Order: sequence, then C-alpha cells, then structure tokens
Amino acid sequence: MLGAVGLFFAWQAMLLDLGHIGLPGPGFFPLCLGATVSIAAVLIGLACWQYRDGEPVEFGHRDVLITLAALLILPLIFEPLGALPSLGLFGAAMLILIGRVALPLAIAASALGMAACWYFFEVLLGVSLPAGAW
Repeated sequence: MLGAVGLFFAWQAMLLDLGHIGLPGPGFFPLCLGATVSIAAVLIGLACWQYRDGEPVEFGHRDVLITLAALLILPLIFEPLGALPSLGLFGAAMLILIGRVALPLAIAASALGMAACWYFFEVLLGVSLPAGAW
C-alpha cells in the first residue's frame, strides 16, 4: 500500500511543471516525495520478506495511534504558529513519544532540524515559510 501511495504521488507530480535545477516547479518536491516513499516501500518489503519472524504491528498499536494523532493535530497548529514552530513541536513530540528520547535532546534535535529547514528553504531556495498568525 505504501508503494502504491508513492507511485500515485510520483504520477500526479509528473503532471505538474517540474521546473529546472535553479528553480524547482510545483511538481518537483511531490515527485521527490513519491520516489522516496516508493523506494522506502521496496526496502521495507525486502526487509520484511527477509526477516519473517517479526511480530506484526496492528493498526491499534500505541506508536501508530500517537503518530496518527500528531499528524491530525499538526494542520490545526500550522496556521496559528507557523511552519517552523509547528514542525519543531511535531518533531520533538515524535522524538519524545515514539523514540523515547530525553526532553533536552529532543528539543536540541528539533531545533537543529528546524534551523536546517529554514536554511534550505529561506536561504538556498529563497522560499518564505508561513510565519503564523501569532
């Protein structure tokens, strides 16, 4: 199913303008996302085929429910807080709740990730991220 989603993203992205190396178009990042998800699906499938004696994870698993809840909350806080604070909170929450990383380390890793995100979009691509209403 993950592979099908990745292929769907890639197919839909190919219908958009991809732009060029200096100025990516609206289809560039969805194409990268679709390709990455498709490759990850193949790698996960190969790993599952190779190591079959693992325990299956059902939909009601704690980590799955936490991830779904966090992904549903993220759009609600994205507009009021802006891109970087909301994605930073999401990353820190995932590190703490799923990865069981200590709070100071999760905050530091999230801040470093948001600094890299800001540098990539604002400096390298020249794209302004949403600042938020607050």
